[in-house]
Amino acid sequence: MSYSSLDILPNDILYEIFGYLSPIDVIESFFSLSKRLSRIIVNEYVWHIRIGDSTMSLSMFNDHCQNVLQLIGGRVVSLRLILINVINGWPLISSSLRSHSTTFLQRLHLIDIEPHEFDKLLRSQLIKQIHTLLVDITSSNRFNCLQVEGVYLVQVCSRMPLVKICRLPFNHDVSIMNQIKTFSLGYQMTLPNLLNANHLRTLTVGIHSSYFLGRLLLCIPFVENLSFGIDDRDINESDFHEKISMPATIGVHLLRHLSRLRIYCLNSISFHRTIALLSSVFGQLHHLSLKLLACTFISGPLIISGDIIQQLCIDRFQPTATYSLDLVLHAKNDLEEKIIFNSFFKVPFTHRQRPRVFIQECSNMGIGYMYHCFMVYTLPYKDEILPSNMLTKDLEESLQMSTSAIDLFPRANQLMLHGYKFKKYRRDPGNCISSMSSLVPWSLITNISINHSDAISVVALQSILRMAYNVHKLRIFDDTGVLLRALLYSNDNLELRVNQQVKSLDIYDVTWTLQNVERFCILLSNRFPNLKTLSMHILDSYDQWKWRPSRIIDGKNKSTKRIVNLVYLLVDNFKQLVSLDIYFSNENFSDTPCFPHLIRRQLYQYPPSRPHRLQCSSNRIQLWL
Repeated sequence: MSYSSLDILPNDILYEIFGYLSPIDVIESFFSLSKRLSRIIVNEYVWHIRIGDSTMSLSMFNDHCQNVLQLIGGRVVSLRLILINVINGWPLISSSLRSHSTTFLQRLHLIDIEPHEFDKLLRSQLIKQIHTLLVDITSSNRFNCLQVEGVYLVQVCSRMPLVKICRLPFNHDVSIMNQIKTFSLGYQMTLPNLLNANHLRTLTVGIHSSYFLGRLLLCIPFVENLSFGIDDRDINESDFHEKISMPATIGVHLLRHLSRLRIYCLNSISFHRTIALLSSVFGQLHHLSLKLLACTFISGPLIISGDIIQQLCIDRFQPTATYSLDLVLHAKNDLEEKIIFNSFFKVPFTHRQRPRVFIQECSNMGIGYMYHCFMVYTLPYKDEILPSNMLTKDLEESLQMSTSAIDLFPRANQLMLHGYKFKKYRRDPGNCISSMSSLVPWSLITNISINHSDAISVVALQSILRMAYNVHKLRIFDDTGVLLRALLYSNDNLELRVNQQVKSLDIYDVTWTLQNVERFCILLSNRFPNLKTLSMHILDSYDQWKWRPSRIIDGKNKSTKRIVNLVYLLVDNFKQLVSLDIYFSNENFSDTPCFPHLIRRQLYQYPPSRPHRLQCSSNRIQLWL
């Protein structure tokens, strides 16, 4: 079709064509063809833009800002920004958007924005008309340790008066609360009356205290869908003689619109306080998702058992309500009689066909020999992380052979392989001769995380990598150095193919030090040639070797030279690398081998072979290429 034929198509047909193409493709293909097409692209068509992914290079990010946002930013109604591995990316975005006097932006999804960048966003005029704000963060983001509860929620509600859907999964720094015996004046919380004026319908917040939750529930009268986590100061057996206070129940008339509730409690006191607060609304819920990670005792006011879950939660639901459970309990002094464990087999909700409830023992995961640990969960399991300790023989035998792994774990994209303390719990989910592998939805798994070298054998790991054909990210925490060496020195042709599909690698290997890290990185570049992101830890000591710059003549400069040479090596050997993240783990924090001012000066005077952005501190170096 010639461009003249294309130019006479009705607008609706052109919009339909644009919907199948990325903004870059539309601009490159149609913008310069005719004045009519350029006018439609810039002035008439509304855009839903996605910029970035975890492996986007600096040059491509710049190109999207300059050639997309600067041209059509005024017509963008939905913007999704992935800022993982990006260094100071928001200024590039905001400067492109500021080139437009007006904007139609109504929906904003930010993935891993940093607090200082979010502060700038909240001061911008671009956000006044936003009705949907979604923020997601990674585990290393500084939003995970806020000192003031509610500060960002208040700012969002005051500066985005139209917001109805809001996700701010920022965690309060629970260490502050755990140092405080009484909560009356112990920590900072801000939820002024201006929050009462909001019209939030869907709200997700991170991990906070039950005291914050009690205040919050009074400020969101129109909320329909609510998700939160609670972590109060834990109670131990020595506290039982004290009076354990419970909050007053929130009146049902204050939350009459609430129909969906997602709760994550990190100890027993958090669970009981949360249930006490919300007990009046359970009867109106359409769905409850309850996630719980807690230690419990076999008696006392804060016990969590099958009877407690039945009485406080299940019995309060309407018959048509649905629920999902994900409970991990550590029952103290209950290894012999297993009272708490057995209580779940006796209650009515575990015998229902829908939802199907599974109860299984698991290792104590290092919590201590006095605890009996087990899981209670419903299928389908909706978490994105699939822990290997769920893949037991009991689950396999209790399911029908025709059950699809994708139906069991429909959202799973990460397989988490845990280390086990007791051999009887150890299973290799990737063992090809075991039907256990049928429980893993291999086509969905894009990320494999290995925690400790005893999580899996080398042979089983190789088997997993053969089956996980869509995996592009590996995270390996190796406390012996066995697993990673097996990958680096293998001559298996099939494994070489697997290595070539891996684009992201996150390594913690206790044998990697400043003395040998260059040798390992050369091996790494030979085995994983297509890496786009690399994150690794360098330890200050291993076996008898230690690196102490303060005890070496000219230690600062020698250490800096080693680190800078490592950066040059990685940038030169990994041709597709877009993100480099190096952590320095040292026992003595004041004797770090990383001297930021010297590294910055060296990389400024003798820059790497590719354009980059640099962030550097005393324990971390980041490059965005």
